[in-house]
Amino acid sequence: MADRDLRAALRDFASRCNDNERLRQMNRDWTRTIAVRPSEDEPVFLRYEAGEVAVTDLADPDLVVEGPNEILCAIFTGETTPTEPYMDGTLLVRGSQDDMMRLDIISLLIWGE
Repeated sequence: MADRDLRAALRDFASRCNDNERLRQMNRDWTRTIAVRPSEDEPVFLRYEAGEVAVTDLADPDLVVEGPNEILCAIFTGETTPTEPYMDGTLLVRGSQDDMMRLDIISLLIWGE
């Protein structure tokens, strides 16, 4: 598989979140930094604040999503759901259970099942 640009996938994800009024309302009081860390590279950070999402260079994440670059790109572009990679241990998510559930719901609202 060819290397894909995770930062571009996350920018598209952020744009879709920001274009979704329901998500903006749902996340208006959720302020979190999420590190999306490909196994073979440095993390890219998503910042949720006041209902808006941005790709940023901030550190000190509240939630870490880690896995191979191809799987992360596929998840954040909606090509695959996180369920199978998470269940087989390819995708690791560290953070509070509430934050992990919120990220799951965000994905469902953007991409569906």
